[in-house]
Formats: sequence, structure tokens, C-alpha cells
Amino acid sequence: MYKLFAVSECGSHATNEDVYEVCLHPFDEGCFVCTLADGQGGRAGGAEAARLACRTAMTAANALPPEQLVELGSWVTVLRRADEAVCKDSAAGFTTLVGFCLWQGKLVGASCGDSALLAVDAGGAEELTRRQAKNPPVGSGVARFTPFAAVLAAPWAVLAVSDGVWKYAGWDQVRKAATALRGQAVLEALQAKARLPGNGRFPDDFTAVLVQDAD
Repeated sequence: MYKLFAVSECGSHATNEDVYEVCLHPFDEGCFVCTLADGQGGRAGGAEAARLACRTAMTAANALPPEQLVELGSWVTVLRRADEAVCKDSAAGFTTLVGFCLWQGKLVGASCGDSALLAVDAGGAEELTRRQAKNPPVGSGVARFTPFAAVLAAPWAVLAVSDGVWKYAGWDQVRKAATALRGQAVLEALQAKARLPGNGRFPDDFTAVLVQDAD
């Protein structure tokens, strides 16, 4: 089974435009499903875009049996549904989007934007989203999704983050925390690194979702 740890806090503005959703697959509780989106700032509708993208992607993913969901191209199809839905919604702006599932030791997903996914296991740490395209963004109707996959060897952990985590904590610190620590301690270390000195606030919305194998 899985252990889940997550945090999502607002940055230097009034509304948190980061959204994440997690669930166990309705066809098989051994399959963990997650989406994370970071609404684009600087224009209206970022929060709505992130919410709609996550909700649409989760619905599409949960409609597929796990054995199909872990096929490499499936998540590209799932996330395109989200791109189309956000594009059609006049109240929604643009967003990043990462979606993935864990099933029988396999991690499979896809992404667009600059939110990120780090997989850690006995073989080391790998940023699976490093080749993703930032533009066109989700909500444009022509977003480009890059698939990724890994086979995890215990003990393992998977860390999904918005750019408010890796930009301000730094990738070296993200990797260090994810490889040296487990559970809530990972999130606490990242929060400490990302907070501004003096006022202790986050400079940007901060969202991190950590799932790991049961000890």
C-alpha cells in the first residue's frame, strides 16, 4: 500500500492557484492516481484552470482500467482531455499539469509546464518531467504532453511539486530531502528552504505531494 503526505499553501498573493487531487483507483485500490496543476499567474482564471484540469484528468484516468492506464501513451490522452476542457471554459486561464499513477511497481504519467515529478528508489533519484514542454500551456487547446515511466524498487518515494517548491528550495535541496528523509520530514525540509527570511512566507504558491511505499 501507499503512504501519502501533502501540503499546499498560498504564496505572496491572496489566492492559492495550485491544485492537487489524489485517489485510489475505483477499479483497483492497489492503483494510486494523482494530478497536480499550477494555475498561470499574471492573468485571470489560473485557479479555475488548475481545478478544472485536475478534475477532468482524474475523471478520465479513473475511467480506464489500471492495466490500460499504465500504458505509456494513455496519460497523454488523459491530459489532452483536460487541455480541451480548460480551453472551452471561458472562466479558465492557463495552467501546468502533471498526472501519474502507481500500480504494481510501475510509475506512468505525463506532464506539461514547469511543475515537476521526482522519483526516488534504491537506484537513485530521477526528475521524470525534465523533458516536458512548458508551452503551449494547458488551456490553449494545443498543449504538448510528454509521457514518462519508471519501474520502482523499494524503498521508493515519488514527489510531485509546483514550481514554487523547486524554484525557491532549489533542486539540490529537493533531491537531498527526498533521498535522505522519509514522510512528513521531506515536506518540512522543503518548506523551511523555500520560506522567505524575515517574514517566513512563501514567495509563490507551494504545493508538494509525496507518496511512498509503506515501511
